Amino acid sequence: MHIVRLVAAVVVAGIVGTIANSIIVAALTPNEFVPLAVSPGRNAVAIAVAVLLPIIYAAISGIAAAVVALVALTVVPSILAKLVFGVGAPWLFVLGVNAVYAVAAWVTYLVIARPRAER
Repeated sequence: MHIVRLVAAVVVAGIVGTIANSIIVAALTPNEFVPLAVSPGRNAVAIAVAVLLPIIYAAISGIAAAVVALVALTVVPSILAKLVFGVGAPWLFVLGVNAVYAVAAWVTYLVIARPRAER
């Protein structure tokens, strides 16, 4: 895969994941959507976590890659949220909203990164 396409897939996946996560967080908490969705810090972390996708898909494939990707993209930002950024919400809530990020980022990455012949 061309490196520009790979980088674009990771960046767009991180941003789409942040938007999806921001929608669910804004719907379930008093936080407003726009500040969450456009936060440079949240987007940077989301993109950094999405970097795991090409690494995972380079190492494994098929259902195993999908499972590992979804678990990693749920667990890594949840650990960061709780232990680094001090989010006070319960673990189950944090894992749930980050699972929304994971699914959105994963699907977006697959749509962009997968060669057309494989679609």
